[in-house]
Amino acid sequence: VMVEYQYGWLVLMLSCYLVWERLGTRPKNDSPAPFWLCVLLGAIGAPLVLVAELVKNSMANSPTTSFVLSVGCCLFLAANILYLHGPATLRHFLFPLLFLFVAVPLPPSVWRPILLALKTIITRLDVEALNLLGIPAKATQNVIQLPKCTVGVEDACSGIRSLQSCIMAGLFLGNLVLKRFSLRCVTLAAGIGLALLGNFLRSLYLALTAAVHGPEAVQSAHDSAGWSILVFTTAGLMLFVWWMERLEKKVDAIVSR
Repeated sequence: VMVEYQYGWLVLMLSCYLVWERLGTRPKNDSPAPFWLCVLLGAIGAPLVLVAELVKNSMANSPTTSFVLSVGCCLFLAANILYLHGPATLRHFLFPLLFLFVAVPLPPSVWRPILLALKTIITRLDVEALNLLGIPAKATQNVIQLPKCTVGVEDACSGIRSLQSCIMAGLFLGNLVLKRFSLRCVTLAAGIGLALLGNFLRSLYLALTAAVHGPEAVQSAHDSAGWSILVFTTAGLMLFVWWMERLEKKVDAIVSR
């Protein structure tokens, strides 16, 4: 339903792959957690699932109900893993379980401020870049005022889609390829940076196109610019992960000497 989360099915498949990839190295002698802890997590998670399902079926399938439902399911799954296996097994499979939340819509109280902040930042950066290039431009909220026309930075142009997909890719590739937590965090930060940089370049290109050729030319350049930035961010993130993997191997070789 939400365009920003259409990659969600890919997250499900990647999470299943992470679980399968960890099966061979799961703890063998783990002992179950205390029964009261399992009951407590289940007692917290089950009502969340029940309330979310009731609200979803009676009112609407909103992002908030999806988020509450996902939290309840996650707690219920954690309770079952603790009861059947133990804390070490839960820690072993915790990342694939939490990785599913990358595909879960955030509540509007969290989502809207992030979206508004991204649109404001992109608009101001575009205006500053256009002025440096000698093109008079002024920002009015999320609208760029040019000498002959205006260009609006809408939700799709805020970079939220590329940001979410890069966060998903950065988390997955970092956890799959790298061993050190610090390097995984650096990879995630690089993915976020590439997404923001790519969207800034895309919106700046469209604003330049509107300033030089008029607003009609933006429509024909919109899709090609989007695909170009997608290739840029994907290739950039993959090269960065490859470089981080080589760096980690060199560090391991130095430490093992």
